[in-house]
Amino acid sequence: MQAKLPYRIVESRLIYDGHMVRLVKDRFILNSLKNKIITRELVQHPGAVAILPFADKKHLILLRQFRYSAKGDLWEIPAGTLEKNEKPASCARRELEEETGFRAARLKRLTRFLAAPGICNEMMTLYRADGLTPGQKKLDHDEFIEHKKVSVSKALQMVRGGQIRDAKSIIGILWAGYFHD
Repeated sequence: MQAKLPYRIVESRLIYDGHMVRLVKDRFILNSLKNKIITRELVQHPGAVAILPFADKKHLILLRQFRYSAKGDLWEIPAGTLEKNEKPASCARRELEEETGFRAARLKRLTRFLAAPGICNEMMTLYRADGLTPGQKKLDHDEFIEHKKVSVSKALQMVRGGQIRDAKSIIGILWAGYFHD
């Protein structure tokens, strides 16, 4: 049995339909606020994965990548958007090889989380990748990525020092440092 939603949609209008995201403007009534219409814009996203690639028990592979929205380079863990009808584990394997040039012998799902729930429905699935072997790096035409082997303790220092600033990487590195299998 499906739980009753705490709101009722009055109107949903598509504002933008892009290559990767859609922007909708929804008007709804919260059940607890009878007759009060609330308006929200929502970025609809197909979902994504993030990968903690362990080079060995104590080292991760991190990426330095240019991010337009951040106005510069960021240190990150590998990640990518799900393609149509793609399973998250398949996406994780594909993105790991494309961005780092490594394949994983073992992939373990760790958790799922909402990336920016105030404005977006993007659900990210975090994986741990072990048993890395060389594969084929295949960057997109607009990607400029270098990778580096870093100890988990160094990655935690980079989070504390503000050198790693994106949510998925912070979540992944904290997971590696504190819930390490």
